[in-house]
Amino acid sequence: MNSIDYKHIIINGISIAYTDSGDGRPILFIHGFASSSYTWMKMIGYMPRKFRFITIDLKGYGHSEKKCDDKLSPFDQAQIVSGFITLLGLENIVLVGHSMGGAISLLALFNDNMKSKISRLVLVDSAGIFDKLPDFIDDITAASPDNRIVKMADEELLVSIVMKQAFFDQKKIDDEAIREYSGILRQEKAKECLYASANQIAIANIRSFHEKVRQISIPTLIVWGNEDSIIDLIDALKLKSDLDNSELKIIYNCGHSPQEEMPFETAEILANFLGERLETGMIHGPVQQMEAGKKDKKDKSGIIQPKTGKTPGTPLRKMKMRRLIDRWSFGAFLIIMLIKFLQLLKKIGFKAKINGWRKVTGIFLRKEHSKFILASFRMNYLGGKTIPAEIGLAKKILIDRLADFIRENPDCRWTISWGFFMTGRKRSFFTDIVEAEFSGEGNLLKLVPYFDSNYKASPLIGNDTMENVLSKLIISYNETRNVGEQKRSWVIYKKLRRWARKVKGLSFKGHQDLRHIIRRLMNASFIQFQTLDRDEGKFIHSRMSTPDMRTCSHPGFGLLNMVCRFTSDYSEADLWCQYHHVPVDGIPMQEMLQNLKKEWGEVGTVIYPSLSGGGVKTEMLFCGNDIYRAKIYISFERFLKFRKYLNDKYYVEMGGPATVSSMIIWGLAQQEYFRDKKFIFPVDTSLIMDNPKDRSISFIFILPRKFFNKKAPLEGFLKYQREFNQRVFATRLGKSESYELFELYAIVHPMFYHLLRYLMPKTLGEFVGTAGLTILKDAEMFICPISELHFNGFISLGNMSMPTEDGKTAGAVSICGTREQIDEYIKGIKYLTENFHVFLSLNSEIQNSNIEIRNNKTKISNA
Repeated sequence: MNSIDYKHIIINGISIAYTDSGDGRPILFIHGFASSSYTWMKMIGYMPRKFRFITIDLKGYGHSEKKCDDKLSPFDQAQIVSGFITLLGLENIVLVGHSMGGAISLLALFNDNMKSKISRLVLVDSAGIFDKLPDFIDDITAASPDNRIVKMADEELLVSIVMKQAFFDQKKIDDEAIREYSGILRQEKAKECLYASANQIAIANIRSFHEKVRQISIPTLIVWGNEDSIIDLIDALKLKSDLDNSELKIIYNCGHSPQEEMPFETAEILANFLGERLETGMIHGPVQQMEAGKKDKKDKSGIIQPKTGKTPGTPLRKMKMRRLIDRWSFGAFLIIMLIKFLQLLKKIGFKAKINGWRKVTGIFLRKEHSKFILASFRMNYLGGKTIPAEIGLAKKILIDRLADFIRENPDCRWTISWGFFMTGRKRSFFTDIVEAEFSGEGNLLKLVPYFDSNYKASPLIGNDTMENVLSKLIISYNETRNVGEQKRSWVIYKKLRRWARKVKGLSFKGHQDLRHIIRRLMNASFIQFQTLDRDEGKFIHSRMSTPDMRTCSHPGFGLLNMVCRFTSDYSEADLWCQYHHVPVDGIPMQEMLQNLKKEWGEVGTVIYPSLSGGGVKTEMLFCGNDIYRAKIYISFERFLKFRKYLNDKYYVEMGGPATVSSMIIWGLAQQEYFRDKKFIFPVDTSLIMDNPKDRSISFIFILPRKFFNKKAPLEGFLKYQREFNQRVFATRLGKSESYELFELYAIVHPMFYHLLRYLMPKTLGEFVGTAGLTILKDAEMFICPISELHFNGFISLGNMSMPTEDGKTAGAVSICGTREQIDEYIKGIKYLTENFHVFLSLNSEIQNSNIEIRNNKTKISNA
């Protein structure tokens, strides 16, 4: 390509070069620093022919006029772009910006006149969010026009150096691109303009920039190469956090310039975003000549196949020990040595069969208090049927509809596989549900199986034999009440298997079917039914009271143990679902419960108990082993207002938003009891999973005390929040030390962790935390689990803005730990939700804001 292919237009007295081809909806492409329109040509060649493709060479770049003045900043270039759009009369534009071009695109959208003309935004490895200039730009800004970088005689060598930084797979750097870019650099004043632009590339008012970015509401696509060494992938998550109406697509094994390194994949993502399918049968436009001499892989039909990246993998990076260890000890030193050894094993090809978190759940979350509970209220279970007159019909309707839902959602069909050192998980092919009836003391009284309609019980098993199986299961359950929780189901199963071998009157096939029925019963979902109190004064408290699952625990290996509560007229149902933590995690299960309610419908608004009048008492349930579960209702209205205040004023300083989780951890750490505690917080890692449905989590660990600053409390918090956000972003992408640590842990035999837990619990706590917090922001009710590692307690929250009887809003806080720990958590939560500003010494600022300061007599020890 050469300058003959370009058109020129005068904007603000500057000759701007551009290309314009095709008909249809316009797509305007903005290149990045040290680049030109050429960067888009390969990708455009793969795009569907339904669009008008326009590329622009920014002022001082490509084939545009080289005027090296002080008007080369992103803001100035955005004015050029806005003028270009106006002069060409473009409407309904898809604006695509790469790197610096992404920042320019965002700045163009700040112009009110442009907002109505631009309908969609695409940001490719975009600049604008980073805290530090990329190194190669920094090198240029540190130089002068007379130094060897700017005056380097060999332009091709300079281009090659820059492209090697931009490409992950350097074999994809072709001679045509080097010739094109070096030819531009040979133009008069091209290097001087590059130098001048580098010195002006920083965003002038970064705070204002962030605030305005967060106001952009048009549909936005963010595309990023996961191996971008110029602008880190973490910036992609920051952008996604700022842009509410955005989606992120990651291209694996790709560097800073996906449109050049992986043009087909980038074009495919862009076409899908615009509701089109990629035309793979031919290459269009200028790229046709560029690709003519290359050998592409074709299938038998002659269609060019895309060069897809490999399966996404987590890049191994050097671990920064300061983020893993806050207090060194001899035990910590030994574990660090183990980590180094495991890194070596990973480098030479050792891999674990399961990810690190799944292994941890199988080792340390096997007990009853390690299971978590989610609830959904006021569900319309009837599905168009008339309200039943008696509970038997209500049960049948609900179980049939529930079985249909579970059948359509395979993520509900997990079972556990008990082992001495570790419990595993495996898929279940059946949608069996067993209704159970328990006494108040926890004795199993009755079982009614509802076998999967697609896989009926064997005809060789008669009704009498089936009744005997159920009777034997009831007896075995009641006989094993004193057996350890994590192995009770296995003991029951062995009792049933021994009994089955002794059953007479069955053929060999009959005995096989009997053992099969026993397995299905043990792996089934269990449910018991209750009816809510008719008394209006007790109704809401009855509805919201957490069922004591210790008195109705699952006898087998199934994932789900449910309690269904009907209203007295059977018009609506509440569903409490207890999940075994080994197979699944809270986020996907909450989403599934939301989908169930969406499918069934809801009868009305869910109401929490009144917060006024002292009517709400702390709910306390014993979980065994000196562990209790407590639940309280707290108003978060003032806390959330203060969070908004922090985000509005200190968003940039915090490197992202102040999150509810980070603020609660910070507030708890101000209390004397939690001051030296290391906290753990779970992070969804679905962005890096090969199959998005196979959801998993990882964690960040943080010791808030490290960031305390007595002289400047606000400065300490801002530094803490910045670090917290950085760790969350990195962990979501599988690039943090904590994520890497869990993956390394997965290589080690589980026996090692049992020994470590008993011999060096404090050392293990240094690496995985000893207190924790988890949040499911859409959960109507979330009752938290606790592992055997977190001996300083765990806390969970669901939706924090649920309406209450007295017209306010509240959230249910669930706490798991000893009675002493629960008292400390309650005291800390109550104080921080009303007085968080005290921790930051912001009394004078708050008085000038719309947040009311209340006099709170609760005393708490300040840092």
